Formats: sequence, structure tokens, C-alpha cells
Amino acid sequence: MKKNEILSIFQEVIEGPRNIYLDEWVKAGGKVMGYYCSYIPEEIFTAAGFLPYRIRGAGSEDSSDGDAYMSARVCTFVRHTISLALRGEFDFLDGVVLLQNCDHIRRAGDLFVKKVKLPFYSMLSVPRAPKERLFSWYLDELKRLKAEIEAHFGLAITEEKLEEAITLHNATRKRIRSLYDMRKKDAPPITGEEALTITIAAHLMPRDQFNTLMDDLLADLTNTEGTKGYRARVIITGSELDNPEYIAGIEQQGALSVAEVVCFGQRSFGELIEPGVDDPLERIARHKFFQVPCARMVECFDDQVAALKDTVREFNADGIIFQRMKFCDPWAGDGHNLYWRMKEEGIPFLGLEREYLVPASGQVKTRVQAFLEQMGK
Repeated sequence: MKKNEILSIFQEVIEGPRNIYLDEWVKAGGKVMGYYCSYIPEEIFTAAGFLPYRIRGAGSEDSSDGDAYMSARVCTFVRHTISLALRGEFDFLDGVVLLQNCDHIRRAGDLFVKKVKLPFYSMLSVPRAPKERLFSWYLDELKRLKAEIEAHFGLAITEEKLEEAITLHNATRKRIRSLYDMRKKDAPPITGEEALTITIAAHLMPRDQFNTLMDDLLADLTNTEGTKGYRARVIITGSELDNPEYIAGIEQQGALSVAEVVCFGQRSFGELIEPGVDDPLERIARHKFFQVPCARMVECFDDQVAALKDTVREFNADGIIFQRMKFCDPWAGDGHNLYWRMKEEGIPFLGLEREYLVPASGQVKTRVQAFLEQMGK
């Protein structure tokens, strides 16, 4: 298959709560486990025989059902996802796993328990600092989750199954890495809008089918003429972002996104989980706990800055566009600190505030245009 055909498939996958691959999985008797955050390892669900499904609000026309139970100061991402859940749009889920990454998600957990009432529910407690002294806490939480799944569903998550899951998810990581390597070219064969569509789809369909489509896509991209005529190369980072249309609005102004350091993009994949003699669950836990930290983590801001600077250099970016969901307090603090740190580093930085499912507005486009002009582009 060719690039446009494969991208069309991925676009259909991400349009709403359900997709054809998910429906086929469920029809065949497969179980599905929902989750919100990249600090929750998908490999545990895969090893249990489940399809990991990352919860989004795509397909929600309004957040009124969620609004009835949540403060107006809860971010619209959470309110839209809960609205879908309350309307039965996630009835294909056999369970959901959350962690206390913010007060908004914690409130979503209350509603999943009291109102949605899926067959299985678990809330993980994850330390807020990725330090070795706290790793055993996180590992114990994953052991508890594993035991809860085994007891509830009457199955065994063996070390062999965990190793198989690591191999499968590593195969996805390799393909995403290859995709991102192509974006380092002066004329990348894919846009930021298209790349985010791809990485979102990876969270919503069986990984073996995703990997097969990626093989075809990568082969075709090798011979695809790259994107030219852009004014600047930018890194897009910040809070939750699973709306490719938002990136499209930015790119229409001439700012080509060459890497999306967001939780539905680069941040969810990272490096490979290396083989070893250690317990596979511990290797999975180390991979997740010590990933490039997001704004929920503390005592590691310098690590975030260093990783972002490396990404700017690696992808030859001209600047950074930071976007934040309104009322997302952790990323509000990070946005402020990143602005001043990048100013010290001499890296152009634009901060934007947005709402969930809303494409880039005229005001956003004007600010992007001004940002490019400030960079002399």
C-alpha cells in the first residue's frame, strides 16, 4: 500500500472511540483494557491477552455529561472522555486502569467507579519523582496491578508472556524511531499532522496489525518526495495532544513540526526495552518510570530541559511551540519554567493555550505567524 492509503486507514482509526480493528478484536472474543497515561505499561495488558486502548475524547460532540459531575475548572480532555464513558461509548472496555497523574484524572476515576461501572478498575499510585529511591514503590504498584488482573480474569501473566509483549512493543518502537529518523531530513517525507495521526493510531489497534501497516508505510516513505517550502522547523511539546488538526493549523502557517514531544507522540515510545536476565516486569517498570519525565514529575526539570534541547539539536529545529490545555496546572508551571530556560539557551519558544478538540484558531495562527517572523523566517 502507498502512503496516502495507509494514512487514510490510520485517520479512520482515530476518528472516534471505535475502529474496525477494535471491533474485529472484540467480535473475536478479545478483551480490551483502557488506560489514560504513558506511565501505565501497555505490555502488562498485552501479556494478559488484552488489547491496550488509550482513552481519548475523539468523537465527543460536547462535554455536557461530564460537566454535570465535574467542575468547570477540570480540563476539557477529561470532561470529554468522561462524557463518552457516561454515554456508553466505552462499553467495549473490560476494564480501565488509571493513575493519579493529576486531580482531574483522579476525579475521572471516581466517576468510572460510581457511574460507569466497568467490570474491572484499578488506580495506581506512582511517585512524583523518577528517583531510584522511589522505584520500588512503582514496581510494587505494577506487581499489584498484575495480581489484580490475574485474580479478576482468572489468568496468569507469566514471564514468558511479558517477554513476548516486550518484543511486540519493541517492534512498534523500532518503527516509530524509523519514522522519526526520516523527519530529520531537510525535506521530511511526512508532516507533523500525519505523524501524530500515526502515533495516535498505535494506541488504539492491535500492535501486530499496526506494525504491518507501518512496514508498508516506511517502505513507501523511502521513495516519497519530502516536504519543502516550509518557513521553519519546530518541535511541538506540552500537555496532552491527540488532535492532528491542531498541528495542521500550525503547519499551514509554514511551521513544519518535525517532532511531537507529547504523550500521544514521541513521549509514549522512547528507547527499546533491552533484553536481560532481570525480571521482565522490572525491566518494563524501569523503562516507564525513568522515561523522559513529564510535567507531573518533580526534581527532574533539568532532565526535561536536556531532553528537549537534544531533540531540538537532533531534528535541527528552529524553535519550540509549547501548547497547554486550559486548567492543566502541571503543564502551566512547566510552560513558565521552560520559557525562561529556553530564553537563556537562545531557543525561540512560543507558548499557546488551547481547549480539547478545538483546531488552531485564527488567533493561534496569527501568533504562529508572528513567532516565525520573530525568528526571521
